[in-house]
Amino acid sequence: MFWVTTLSLFLIGTLGRIIPHIEYSPLQYTPQGYTVANFTTYVDHYTTMPNTFNMRYFTKTLYYLNGGSKGPIFFYTGNEAPVESFMNNTGFIDYLAQSLNALVVYAEHRYFGQSLPFGGKSFQSPSYTKYLSPHQALADYAYLITYLKTKYNNAPVIVFGGSYGGMLSAWMRIKYPDLVLGAIAASAPIMAFNGTADPNGFNAIITRDYSIADTEKGASECTAYVATAFDYLYQVQGDLTTYYNLSMTFQTCDALITKGDVDELIGYIQSAFTYMAMTDYPYATNFLNPMPGHPVNVSCQAYADVNISDTWEVLQATFKAIGIYYNYTGTSTCNDIFGTQTGNLGSANGWDYLSCSTLNIPIGGIKQTSMFGNQPWNQQAENQYCQQTWGVTPQINYANIFYGTNVNPMIPLRDVSNIVFSNGGLDPWQFGSVTKSNNPNIIAFVMEGAAHHLDLRYPNPLDPPEVSAGRVTEQSAIEYWLGINQN
Repeated sequence: MFWVTTLSLFLIGTLGRIIPHIEYSPLQYTPQGYTVANFTTYVDHYTTMPNTFNMRYFTKTLYYLNGGSKGPIFFYTGNEAPVESFMNNTGFIDYLAQSLNALVVYAEHRYFGQSLPFGGKSFQSPSYTKYLSPHQALADYAYLITYLKTKYNNAPVIVFGGSYGGMLSAWMRIKYPDLVLGAIAASAPIMAFNGTADPNGFNAIITRDYSIADTEKGASECTAYVATAFDYLYQVQGDLTTYYNLSMTFQTCDALITKGDVDELIGYIQSAFTYMAMTDYPYATNFLNPMPGHPVNVSCQAYADVNISDTWEVLQATFKAIGIYYNYTGTSTCNDIFGTQTGNLGSANGWDYLSCSTLNIPIGGIKQTSMFGNQPWNQQAENQYCQQTWGVTPQINYANIFYGTNVNPMIPLRDVSNIVFSNGGLDPWQFGSVTKSNNPNIIAFVMEGAAHHLDLRYPNPLDPPEVSAGRVTEQSAIEYWLGINQN
């Protein structure tokens, strides 16, 4: 599945919200041989309203046809971006499809990419946005899968997804077990909702990642510098005399004028550190933005030989550190802290609405465990933001109740089968993911040294051993579900 007022299961916006996603290395995997098509589906699956729209999906039949049209369907449950973003970043599906003669399908989530139920008006009114929800998207996928099974010899379907897409894959298996044989749910925080996870866990994991950064400065100093920067920014939020120097130091495209502008700057800085922790891959990628391998380590190098007692020197180093995320190519001339784009994922409107309605994930932090300082989750402020922005109040118990995942954490998903939950040890989203299972039909594991759904990317020699082992576990599970290997 992937904010800090709201995090997309990738991150954007004002302090308190966050977001999750995937990355792309052009040196490793470029999707080829796919055909794009449109599938006509209902705007509202739960009434008799006849309105329809076109949902995009991509198919690759090469491996399926090579296997005599007897293989399974590998179906990626698209999430909060144009579907091409996921095609570019889940090469492991293509890798598996070659050996298992699978038909590969990538479906685009409603309200993202070109799958807009009301075209350019889709986000202009609550009467249009109200049809954006996980359960409507799952129904889209269920109808498309039904069509594909009819067309392709009733082939068994394995769904894949990462981040929010991983949540959707798990929920597809839970809600539609007659259509979906099994699910690979990578970095899927289905337990991150109200009352099922510690809201402070997300920032704590980010801070831990930076505390173990492999830099010349040693293990803990990077977090101390970041904490110093945030402490100062909080102190001067209301001090107008500092705004000019802050604008110059962080090279903002627009001058900071109000306290709200400084709030945006703080969120912008925090987003960079968050995304680098999420996508701390061992090789250069271009998923959210172009970044080097191990961006956490590289960003921490900005603090080398910096006097931690000199606040402005620390802030200047922080500007360099976040540049690893925002401007690694050196092509940007300023920082657009008010932008609404999430790197290569495009507009964040869709995720912002989801996080305000049905996917409200509490995320905060406390100074003892977070280098970003005290950021207690404030549901009242969240409700106010969502009402002002989208005219909705978050349904804080929606996911737990609708999908049945508010179970005893010691017995996760006890009545469900055929799901693999994979997690990265570096990924902050594991705070709300299924990391262990007492259900013999559910596999859950954590891959140390791995970032956000690294296992879904095309295999790379630089992958940590735990990631390679995780992929073997996933392939073995799929083969077992398909009856290929019963060991």
